[in-house]
Amino acid sequence: MLPLKRTAHDDVVAALADFGRIKGLSPEDLALVLQEGLEAWELSGNVGDVLRDALNVALRSTPDVLERVDGPAYLRMYTRLRTRSGDVAGLTHSLARDLLSRSALIAHLLKEERLSCSQIARLLASTDTKLDVSYGSIAVVARELGMLPELPRGSGYEDLWNRDRDLSLHLFPDSSVEETNQIAAEAVEAWVQEVDVLNLLGCLNPFQSEAAEPSWPYLQILHWCLTPLEYFDHPASYLYEFKPRGQAGETLFRNYPAVTGNPVLNNAKAVETLNQTWSRNRGGEDAHALVALLGALEAIPAVPRREAARVVRAWLWRVIELRTIEPNLLESTPTQAGIDLVTNFITAHETNTQGVIEQRVVDYLSYLSFGWPGWRPRGLGDGVNASNFSRHKLGDVEFTNVDERSAIALEAHGGHLSATYVRSHQKSLARIVDQRLEESWANLDDPSNWNIRVIFVAHSRSTDLPLFDVLHGVPVTYEYLNYAQLIDMANAESAEHDRIAAFEVHVLDAMNRRTVRESARQRFREILSGEYP
Repeated sequence: MLPLKRTAHDDVVAALADFGRIKGLSPEDLALVLQEGLEAWELSGNVGDVLRDALNVALRSTPDVLERVDGPAYLRMYTRLRTRSGDVAGLTHSLARDLLSRSALIAHLLKEERLSCSQIARLLASTDTKLDVSYGSIAVVARELGMLPELPRGSGYEDLWNRDRDLSLHLFPDSSVEETNQIAAEAVEAWVQEVDVLNLLGCLNPFQSEAAEPSWPYLQILHWCLTPLEYFDHPASYLYEFKPRGQAGETLFRNYPAVTGNPVLNNAKAVETLNQTWSRNRGGEDAHALVALLGALEAIPAVPRREAARVVRAWLWRVIELRTIEPNLLESTPTQAGIDLVTNFITAHETNTQGVIEQRVVDYLSYLSFGWPGWRPRGLGDGVNASNFSRHKLGDVEFTNVDERSAIALEAHGGHLSATYVRSHQKSLARIVDQRLEESWANLDDPSNWNIRVIFVAHSRSTDLPLFDVLHGVPVTYEYLNYAQLIDMANAESAEHDRIAAFEVHVLDAMNRRTVRESARQRFREILSGEYP
């Protein structure tokens, strides 16, 4: 029952025999003394001198991962496991001894596999039902080994907050509440299968009206549960191993625009894990959504769980931002000269706003170029990363004429357009074409009578790009323009007053939405004033 090397049996027997001879005991007599000592230990809790010394001799043959475990260390862990205190329930003699027999496995899981104490407790219980102990019992062993899992403090936590912010900036450069939910759900569902993540996020962060407030305490709890996943293989629904009342928890909760005290203690006091019993007692859809989302993450392996948790934490960062941002609005009056400054800049340069300004300018140019009578637009004003599939559109912007059985889709792309990017777009376009046929197109006409014209707009492009395709029976042609060509097309289709009116609606007003970050607006001011670097 001691945590010894697998190959150490004969060496330990020989070492104990030598120990017995020093004590003046034959091997047979030493065995009897040790047996009596073990029985007395179990009955009274007292460890006799001979047994104590024998333990120290035997534990010289532990695996390398237990180099810190000698007789005194073993007995310290035993005593703490038996004593009821804090998160430790107080184990029986046999259960404490059984758990300590797994201490080499526990050490390996802590050191090499980065499991949390809660995850190790779950793992041990799944292999041996009598080892159903709390994370606190595992923490006794981890603390003695100097391997106790802990969250970073101070600047370490700030580093994680900043990394989540950077991912949020990348994923949600100008997304609305609804688009933010859709983008995050699509990313998470790459790892979490057969779960309606979008519905769960929508329950926690409703978008049906501006006045709808998120479930702030549950979002705080979600954020807390996802934080350890960055550092450890940890079950997402377990609340208390990392002390939400400590520095890390209080620092995190202060970032939220909600005065709720400690949300974990207020909503889940004395609850080890957030499960269906807890959510039924809470009652609301938001509580059920929180439990379902954590359960979905808990069901996947550690590495994809960490990646999905990063996306959800970035989503939480964006939720906070959308509800607290105070925009410094543009106060410019559109003129043809100002329009020329912006379009000329985009012709020659990227704006370094993750495509936010480019997308708004493409909205403006495409509206002038293709917003003809009878052509219905879709996607004008959508965020840069808005999901085409979720929004049921063929490109960033789409214009469709049902009578002519024709659609024009534009895809704005900053920088260089590669063949790999176009092939990826073809695959996603095929899904959307199938979606549109099922929704209405197939009921109106044969797929072969529809046609789609896809226009990619980029600063530069590869030469080996496709020109034609057939997707689910629908002919598709591909065209490639740079920004100067699209500008020329828009100018040829419009008068100056049309351009000024469209620029105000599709660029200036769009840049003033709360969803656009101030950094993008500041960049726009620089371009509009001619003061850009």
